[in-house]
Formats: sequence, C-alpha cells, structure tokens
Amino acid sequence: MRGQAMIETVLAVLVVSFAFLALFRLSHMLTGKILVEHAAMRVARARSVGFNDFMCKKSARIAVMPVAGKRLWPEGWSFDDPRELSRVPIYMRSADGAVARGVLEYDGWNRLSVEPGDGTDVRTSLGFSIFGDSVQYRLEGRAGIEDNHSLYLTGP
Repeated sequence: MRGQAMIETVLAVLVVSFAFLALFRLSHMLTGKILVEHAAMRVARARSVGFNDFMCKKSARIAVMPVAGKRLWPEGWSFDDPRELSRVPIYMRSADGAVARGVLEYDGWNRLSVEPGDGTDVRTSLGFSIFGDSVQYRLEGRAGIEDNHSLYLTGP
C-alpha cells in the first residue's frame, strides 16, 4: 500500500506533539502552583514584619512575576531585558497603585488575589487559563507564620 507509512507517521507526530504540548502546559501550571505558594509565604513574612495590605500585595505580585503573563508596562522591552529587574525595587517603594502601575505592570496581576489576614493564615490565588480564555483554573496557595511572641517577649 502506497502512502500508508506517511499516514502512520502523520498520526504518530500528531500524538507525540499533543503529548509534548500537554506536558509543557502541565509544567507551566506546576510552576504557577509553586510560585503562588511562594507568594503566600512572602505575604505572611511581609505581614509578620508589619507591612500594610498594599505592601503585601506588591510582594505577592513580584513573587508570581514569572507566570504573570504578558508585561503591559513598560512596553517594547525584550523578554530578558535586565532593566526589568532593576524596576522591582522601585515598584516595591511605590506609594500607591497608580505609581506602581507606572513602574511595572503585568496582565496576570489583575487575576491575583491576596488575603493577608494577620499573617498566621495567608491565602493567595491566581487565575490561570489553560486553553486560551476558554478554560479558567485557579491556583491557590496558603502559608502562615506562627505567632509565638508571647513565649519570648513580655508586654507592659
């Protein structure tokens, strides 16, 4: 039969390509899960040293930067531009949301929710799209720092 090998090859390449793309997407989601957990820990630490809600949210945003999607501001820089990392300290020092958006902004940051609480039970979640915008998935992270100050410090 002529052409049978070509048809089998095309089918095999399609199956292998689909499996590769599925594994690639799964690894991206696992990276997102690890970073959302890391963001929760960063928020718990920020809360434990006395930072306000806005500072906690900024530290969570910086923690999920690798999976935050397209950079909205500044535009025109390449993906690996070193100037991007130099903006992180400036972003962290920004006083309000308008100034922060003028320094650094990512598409995925508006899908990030942060519930800092008192630092003992922090919850973060990030909206994640699997196939374009048709399937949405939320990656959730939890962290907390125990409040043991009463064991070591005496109050008035």
